[in-house]
Amino acid sequence: MEINLTLLIIGILGLIVKNDSLIIAGFFLLILRLFRLDGVLNIVDNYTVRAGIILIMVGVLAPLATGKLELTGLRTALVNPLAIVALVMGIAVTQFTREGLNLMEVNPQVTINLVLGVVLGVAFFKGVPSGPLIASGITAVIYKLLSLFF
Repeated sequence: MEINLTLLIIGILGLIVKNDSLIIAGFFLLILRLFRLDGVLNIVDNYTVRAGIILIMVGVLAPLATGKLELTGLRTALVNPLAIVALVMGIAVTQFTREGLNLMEVNPQVTINLVLGVVLGVAFFKGVPSGPLIASGITAVIYKLLSLFF
């Protein structure tokens, strides 16, 4: 019952702050629990992080497939300070993500704090739970800091 109440609160919190991710996630999982769809919940638990990573990668690569992103200027872009920071941050974030996934497997109780942090970040700080967006945000901040000194 405590879990159902928590999921309901997450869904309501999503409605209050007008965040589709919280609304859908909270109410979707609550519905699965209320209808006792344990098999579906196990599939969600075991595969959605991986599926989400795949969908994010598809979304990031889609502009390349549609022709909106061209590789012709790649060599010249690599001498641009912003492009270099973006490349380094892209590599760094993949390593952080790998370590984070390993930590959650080895120490699953940390997941509740991760979930709480994501919910709070999305609900109260207008955050978006997505890795590539984090990488670009870190890149922007580092680039702004570097531009103060160079």
